[in-house]
Amino acid sequence: MGLAVLCGCAADGTLSLEDTALGGDWGGAHVGLTLTAEGGTIRYDCAYGVLDAPVHRDRAGWFDIEGVHVWEHGGPVRADEIPDSIPARYLGQVHGDRMELRVLVGSETLGPFSLRRGAEPWLVRCL
Repeated sequence: MGLAVLCGCAADGTLSLEDTALGGDWGGAHVGLTLTAEGGTIRYDCAYGVLDAPVHRDRAGWFDIEGVHVWEHGGPVRADEIPDSIPARYLGQVHGDRMELRVLVGSETLGPFSLRRGAEPWLVRCL
């Protein structure tokens, strides 16, 4: 019984929902998110980012993951250009195949974004 609590396992030995990492592709207006066992990548209209850890949600579906956010710009990217990368926090809540996501970037909050598992993102790229 104690082992089941320590490892987050149900009585039958399976992992409970909140203890399994979210995965797959999620899309919505102005955002596309790909989650893996290592973390994730996110694409916006004129930016992208990386989630540094797998997304595990709590019992209420909430998650909070650190990562980086990279601002992009229109036009060509110089070969020697250093990406405009800054620390970010990815905060969200998942209910079934739906996700609400906010991204804290410095003093700014991006979102909220509404995503659906398996949906294509609707992105407008920088010009």
